[in-house]
Amino acid sequence: MKYNLFLLIFLIYFSCSEDEECVIIMDKVQESDSYYFYFSTNYLSTSQSNNMLGGIDSRYGSGKVSKATYDKYNIGDEYCY
Repeated sequence: MKYNLFLLIFLIYFSCSEDEECVIIMDKVQESDSYYFYFSTNYLSTSQSNNMLGGIDSRYGSGKVSKATYDKYNIGDEYCY
């Protein structure tokens, strides 16, 4: 019985933990009232470089951030979310 309780607590503890993902900011873009970070990804193919993002290589992922977050980080900084 004690083993089952310990196992249950162990499983709940580790299933609720959140993993942080971190990226290196390669570019920052402000469009209207929106703010974006562009970063290198490990999951997009690097064999094609379709430039469909208006100057940003398609090998970069992007994420919309708040103005406060945008102002807090610089290109080359590590950003974790």
